[in-house]
Amino acid sequence: METTLESQTELAHWRREKIAFLALSSIEGLGFWNLHKIALSGKGFNSCLREPDEELMKKIADDFLRKTGNSDIALAQESLWSLGIELAHQLKKNGTTLIFKNEDGFPLKLKATKDSPEWLFIQGNPRCLYEYAIAIVGTREPSDDGVLLTKMLVAGLNDFKLSTISGLATGIDQTAHLESIRYDIPTIAVLGTGVFLDYPKGSEKVRQKIIDNGGCIITEYLPHQKSSAENFVRRNRIQAALCDTLIPVEWKIKSGTAHTVGFAKKYNRKIANIHLPKTYELRPELAFSESKYGAESFEMPANIINLLRFAFLPR
Repeated sequence: METTLESQTELAHWRREKIAFLALSSIEGLGFWNLHKIALSGKGFNSCLREPDEELMKKIADDFLRKTGNSDIALAQESLWSLGIELAHQLKKNGTTLIFKNEDGFPLKLKATKDSPEWLFIQGNPRCLYEYAIAIVGTREPSDDGVLLTKMLVAGLNDFKLSTISGLATGIDQTAHLESIRYDIPTIAVLGTGVFLDYPKGSEKVRQKIIDNGGCIITEYLPHQKSSAENFVRRNRIQAALCDTLIPVEWKIKSGTAHTVGFAKKYNRKIANIHLPKTYELRPELAFSESKYGAESFEMPANIINLLRFAFLPR
């Protein structure tokens, strides 16, 4: 009975935290980084909403005044709580759960990094976040070789129990997701925007296929938060942190994918390059990542067995 009561108390605590978090996220001028600061403070979102400091109280009152013409702080807090409940219902209807870093069930590979997200929105099946995972990333404008390599790679993963990870961008990322679906491999799309946004535009069908195939869509950004260059760089650290092996299929030394490779090195993940015969010298990023990040390069399809050994055997 005691354990059950403790569990119920814990659930009630996190429910309040989530409603308060969503409520605060609806305040104009109180964005991602303000909420991040609150999370790091340890005070708790519910406490901040109920007993705001002077700065937060002014933001709450000003926001309520703009929206209603009323500056009553108690009424503003009550209204915000109702908004938080409404947002929670919208997330549930969308099949999305919100989990905080200190909750049970938060992905351990993410939690173990020093720059872990403080929260995560998960749409779809969260179980794939705990599988062995290979991140497959690359350029938005792949060559025919890049597409072929991605398809070859994912086909080679067909018989393994794992998840794939990518970023839903057009090009290598969407190819990796769609090929994973083709072979019934759960795939994880890490967004650089809020979960309610259709970004990249027209990707909703791919997202639905990912969910229908047992995969999930994840993001640390607020539900309606738009894209930015900074968001995508930060998004790349999540791809690197969640994977066990990173395979950047086709990329440039100065690119978004290069950030993901750098994060993978930082988190001590394995990094594997792949290339077709007689193309190694045409791909300067291969030698660059070998020397700077300790990557290993594999010619495809001849060395796919060696690639798989590298990916799946312990360090």
